[in-house]
Amino acid sequence: MQQKTIRADPPTEARSSRPSFEFGPSHIPYRILLLSKMIDRVTAQHVRDTAQLSLAEWRVLTHVEMIGKCSAAEVASVAYSDRAEVSRALASLETRGFVQREANPRNRRSSLVSLTEAGKSVHAAIRGARGKFYEQWLTDLNDAERVALNAALEKVTRRVIDSAPQMFDV
Repeated sequence: MQQKTIRADPPTEARSSRPSFEFGPSHIPYRILLLSKMIDRVTAQHVRDTAQLSLAEWRVLTHVEMIGKCSAAEVASVAYSDRAEVSRALASLETRGFVQREANPRNRRSSLVSLTEAGKSVHAAIRGARGKFYEQWLTDLNDAERVALNAALEKVTRRVIDSAPQMFDV
């Protein structure tokens, strides 16, 4: 049986049967959106295969890990997510033993969530692999290009928030 040789970077026409388009500088927001969807697709498959988590569950797990003990509303705010989606993800994560709830001393109508040891373990396992993906995706950028890209994205983010502050809890 003869093995096929697969090129690491096939020609554009071999990558997909989708039509290709030429994007210019005026299409940058749309290209960011498309890139985000591509990253979501890869991430969703990875977290599903690794830990049987949905993309929403993974995002909530990650935000709870980053924030520490917090409310569902705080997660929704920092993740720019729908509160109902966050609540559903938290309920599922709690059922699976990845987060725990406790009374919120500042607001009796809400609870605070934090990661359990199992949640910390699954987060660390997935995050380690995610870091490898991220590094692979950025491998063609040198340090200066990474700093410049990060700064440019921060500027675009600020402008988006400034254009509709009522949508972003600022």
